[in-house]
Amino acid sequence: MDLRALLTTHLKLRHLVIVLAVSEHGSLVRAAEELYLTQPALSRALREAEHAVGASLFERTGRGMVPTPAGAACLEHAKAIVGHVSTLRRRVDELNDPDAGLVQVGAHVTGANLLLPRAVARLMADKPRVEVRLREAPPETLIQELGSGDLDLLVGRVTDHASTARLRLIPLYREEFRIVAASTHPAHDLPDVSLHDLVANRWVVPLANTPLRDELELNFKNAGLAPPAQHVEAGAPATLRTLVVEGGFLALMPESMAVAEPHIKILDLHLDGLAQQVGLLLHPDRPLTPSAALLADKLRQVGSEMERNLASGVEHIP
Repeated sequence: MDLRALLTTHLKLRHLVIVLAVSEHGSLVRAAEELYLTQPALSRALREAEHAVGASLFERTGRGMVPTPAGAACLEHAKAIVGHVSTLRRRVDELNDPDAGLVQVGAHVTGANLLLPRAVARLMADKPRVEVRLREAPPETLIQELGSGDLDLLVGRVTDHASTARLRLIPLYREEFRIVAASTHPAHDLPDVSLHDLVANRWVVPLANTPLRDELELNFKNAGLAPPAQHVEAGAPATLRTLVVEGGFLALMPESMAVAEPHIKILDLHLDGLAQQVGLLLHPDRPLTPSAALLADKLRQVGSEMERNLASGVEHIP
């Protein structure tokens, strides 16, 4: 690394923040409002950023300010740099006040129902002054927020997929996704139930372009069937549960979640490829803050316990 060359660069952190704001809002006016700057001041700073980078970063279109190829490259690095700076500030704050802190953690369906709440409760017992912000969203959104520094870590399905190729993956425990229905659903009365019996039902299916959705559709394809025609895409646990219990939908649900729901029963049908590793998803080169590192330790503890309980069939016991 040529430190002397970096010392003389004209590109500053404020330039990267402005590039991010213009990209997010697609408008110089809205970006200026967001940053409490005048539009001329923001335009001047954007020109400075372009001069420092050596290329035009945005072009004006009917859809607003759109990044050029150089702008897209700049944005990718700007998100990582700003994320690092934000984490650095919080790490220093925690060094100055070790009992306080902030942890920002994201979760999709997997891990959101038992693993994460149990780990957060243990963290708060040890450090009551730590603030924890939980974020539930589709995996693609969470991965983007992890990259930008808006999240410290993710809890979810650890899988070999293009969306997670750049992340550091730490498996914690293994369980299956099972087909579930309300305990009163007539599907439970079917002998030797198969996908042929279930395809005409209403389904809650995983979000598109996720590994779980791909694997579910592959199971139908291998059975000579098209995916369910009547379906709703949903990922939030509360929405999933309500559609199953009150709407009569079938759905895929992590086994640990299904056995903890008194009004839901698992169908006696195992699908191929739906056993999963649940674990931590971390930014590959951004260190955790002390509080986030402590939460990661609690997640490892709870994950080990859930692995043992699932193996013995007692995970539904509180």
